[in-house]
Amino acid sequence: MDWTLDEYIRRNGARYPDKPGFVMGEITRTWGQVDERVDRLAHALQRLGLQRNDRVATLMHNCLEYPEAYYGCARAGMIVVPFSYRLTVPELHEILSTAEPALMIVGSSDAHKAFELKQLLPSLKHIWVVGDDNQPDEHNYEAQLSASPPTPVYSPNSQNDTFSIFFTSGTTGLPKGAMVSHLNLEANGFNQFVADGSHHEDVNLIGTPLYHMGAVFMSVTYTMLGCTQVVCDRFNPDIWLQALQEHKATVALLIPTMINTVLNYPHLGDFDLSSLRLIFYGGGPMPPAVLRRALSALPCGFTQGYGLTETLEATFLVTSDHQITDDDEKKLTRLASAGREATGADVRIIDDDGKALGIGEVGEILVRSRSNISGYWRNPEETAAAVSGTWFHTGDVGYLDEDRYLFVVDRKKDMVVSGGVNIYTKEIESILYTHPAVLEAAVIGLPDDHWGEVVTACVVTKPGRTVTEEDVVELCASTLAGYKKPRLVYFVDELPKNPSGKILKRELRTALTAR
Repeated sequence: MDWTLDEYIRRNGARYPDKPGFVMGEITRTWGQVDERVDRLAHALQRLGLQRNDRVATLMHNCLEYPEAYYGCARAGMIVVPFSYRLTVPELHEILSTAEPALMIVGSSDAHKAFELKQLLPSLKHIWVVGDDNQPDEHNYEAQLSASPPTPVYSPNSQNDTFSIFFTSGTTGLPKGAMVSHLNLEANGFNQFVADGSHHEDVNLIGTPLYHMGAVFMSVTYTMLGCTQVVCDRFNPDIWLQALQEHKATVALLIPTMINTVLNYPHLGDFDLSSLRLIFYGGGPMPPAVLRRALSALPCGFTQGYGLTETLEATFLVTSDHQITDDDEKKLTRLASAGREATGADVRIIDDDGKALGIGEVGEILVRSRSNISGYWRNPEETAAAVSGTWFHTGDVGYLDEDRYLFVVDRKKDMVVSGGVNIYTKEIESILYTHPAVLEAAVIGLPDDHWGEVVTACVVTKPGRTVTEEDVVELCASTLAGYKKPRLVYFVDELPKNPSGKILKRELRTALTAR
């Protein structure tokens, strides 16, 4: 059926009018209420004079207005362009100059950025502020909705039109605008139903930022089923655990650094986690040592999804893959994999010349599925480099085993080339995480006149624990070939991360190269 994602809100409003749709703190909005507010928002956007496929920027912490902004824009035929509230005005200006939004919906704490940007961007004509009743009606989000009728609006768009433009997190360079369609997210939802064993009684806990693809695809998946969704304004272990316990959440997405934070939270044992049936994880490498600890400490199943903003979830390591015994060597090995292809996806591995590689051969990972984007916003060069017919070049390096389990060994750009030898940093990081004093670790290559690059480990220690440079090198040397062990070790208070929690290795390289 050719429909846009807001139709799932309409269907939920008809099927489950009194069922909680989105919940945050003391506020609950039923699916009937959500559907009405989405209609009101669509009317307000059209009354403002916005046209089909105009862009609407969002700059907010997680809030109940965030999902209705996505669906209200979809219903009116517009495209949401979400941004991290952590970005500065110059950073926002650079990206917004490309996106050219006509309207920005902004949280009250960042309204000053929006008004400053309005003076810099000719396209930005309107600003609506969420959570500030002192704003005049022209800038007051709630006033705009209240002035609009609740009568149904039907989207002029189709499933292949763009739902949202996600500017990629830029862990390896300048952000690019991934044009994600309604169909991309819907197809991913059907794949995730199979992988997660999802059902309409699930309660989805949203702890990751709603400007990030992870939170969005997870929310869309469980919206498709009419599930209740609990929104945390931000992630920290106490807020997340309290929300889980209070609302009896059954499913949640966390990235590996967040799981590690929860595991190291000293009050973890004080919370009732019995309702939680599944943690979906992805968005970065999962150190096997952290995963094994999570399997032991958290009373739930686990599903891993591998993919990019541009492909959504191409492979899944499902719950049964995580159910292992110590004598099952194959399953233990596959805990380090990204699982097998999603129901509606295909993966292939190629060499630098584009030749398909066989089982166990390492090369670039390509993905084909209905969840692949068509391209990048106003960026034909990057689109041509990434999209090859029906295949998307991920920029990740990996291999398939005999049963088509995908092992992701590194990002192409994170690989260290030392003395002409390719060294995959993820392998070294997995070893570092086995040390009991190591909280976080990242491995990068730093320039070296003799070797070209040298393997460099950056380590954050757990509070009250110590580890020396010699300990780090010896740990790696005991397990890895000599050329893979770190030649430099830096101890840091924290690792730089983007707002979604991914470690920014390029910032580490820049900072350490300048020393």
